[in-house]
Amino acid sequence: MEDKMKKIEGLELPKNREYMKSILMAKAAKKSAKPVFGWKIIPVFVSVLAVAAVGLYMKIDYNDSNTQRNALGGIWCTYDDHAQGGNSTVWPPASTSCENLFVKSSPGYGNTGYAIRITGNAGTKPGENYIGVDTFLSERSSCPHCNGIDIRAFHGIEFKIKGTVPAGKVMFIIPHEGKASDKKFGTCVSLTDYADYEADITKDITADWKTVRLDFKKDLRQPSWAKKENLVSIDEVLSDANLIKWQYSDGQGHPVDIWIDDLQLY
Repeated sequence: MEDKMKKIEGLELPKNREYMKSILMAKAAKKSAKPVFGWKIIPVFVSVLAVAAVGLYMKIDYNDSNTQRNALGGIWCTYDDHAQGGNSTVWPPASTSCENLFVKSSPGYGNTGYAIRITGNAGTKPGENYIGVDTFLSERSSCPHCNGIDIRAFHGIEFKIKGTVPAGKVMFIIPHEGKASDKKFGTCVSLTDYADYEADITKDITADWKTVRLDFKKDLRQPSWAKKENLVSIDEVLSDANLIKWQYSDGQGHPVDIWIDDLQLY
């Protein structure tokens, strides 16, 4: 318990730390409680925290400030297929030499503040035609640290989204990555050969803002082409999650415009 709390304290989560403490305290109460006449004795203060944990959520980014970092301390950034020889384009520009060129756009949901916006097109090279945007779940989740956080206490993720997707598809993805960096691509090494848990949200993207709510265990699946040696449980992925991302592909050169706002775990 103390070790877990130290890990939480080590993250820059001033607005979300109390939520995580509630989860850990509730779990500790469940493990330490002993049955008495069919009931369990739980200290009053822990019981209150356990109740507070019902309907728990943790804000990742409501985009009320124009910054490259989210509420967990992780950065936002875009990516494309140039490292694999593709000809896709994305704005804000993807990094080419470890710089982060990401900027937020305005207005966000409710016609206020800021939102995450990417525009561009997925190129025409077969197998290498994608662009995307991702955000890391702590300030030490990106290279070279590659240290994820445990988000198994949450049921899923919720966000607002709108845009124009005339062709291709948009996937929400939770990558499964290791503690080492992949020097070739400048990312943390993939443990699934990129056969990650994902959900197709293309039909959810319309001209008006819409709320997308994804249950980790019900709505996300590894792709059908995943090799047997790359299959992994969703709990293992969530126990050490580095980042989340939205990826547009197979657009055959068509332009895309996607806005994302009010992102939280629930």
